[in-house]
Amino acid sequence: MPLRRGLALLATALLPILGSAALPAQAADAQQTGWAAWFNTYKFTDQVGLVSDVQLRSRDEWAGPRNLLVRPGLSWYFAPGQSLTLGYAYVGTFNPDAPDAVEHRIWQQYLSTYKIDRLRVSQRLRLEERFIGRPNATDVQSTRFRWFSRMVLPLDGSANWVSGPFVALQNEAFINLSNRDDLNGKFFDQNRAYIAFGWRLNPTSDVEIGYLNQYINGRHRDTVNHVLQVALYTNFHR
Repeated sequence: MPLRRGLALLATALLPILGSAALPAQAADAQQTGWAAWFNTYKFTDQVGLVSDVQLRSRDEWAGPRNLLVRPGLSWYFAPGQSLTLGYAYVGTFNPDAPDAVEHRIWQQYLSTYKIDRLRVSQRLRLEERFIGRPNATDVQSTRFRWFSRMVLPLDGSANWVSGPFVALQNEAFINLSNRDDLNGKFFDQNRAYIAFGWRLNPTSDVEIGYLNQYINGRHRDTVNHVLQVALYTNFHR
């Protein structure tokens, strides 16, 4: 049964990737960008920790930086493999032909991590209160829900995996809960499907490189963003 559950989760993760590939070329504009990210966890105790990620994202065709995202949060680990987090996010948008813009977010999330045989699984539910600054229009406040699933499969076959190669699959769906008319006018905001190859350097550090397909539901026309992502994951305990 655990193996069947793992295969079912694997198929579920592949569906958004296959669905994005099946979209007709005229259905959306295409972009080519690069994202660099650092995801960090630092546990002060078994119950309390700090999580953070820093990301730099390029404009289309790698033509300079588009976004800088800094997102810290304070986590409470209330049960094995389960946590609640309250955090803040800064998102800066750099426009070459227009004033820069800043978005501030307050966010809350529930994270569950577990294993199915050799498969490492993460499920995350996140709620964001967004305060979106728009230089040439009225600022917008909106609430968004995000559902994230990630699976990591070690390739070395060992029972106690501490280093070596792995494959990662993940998907995240975004839903606008309020003030949709001031954004794209849609309930569904975007989807991010991702596949990567990585290497666990040691029990506290992973590096990976992969392809992320970001489908953005626009007001008048959709966008498919083909992203090359390079990421570092670190996990420390005092």
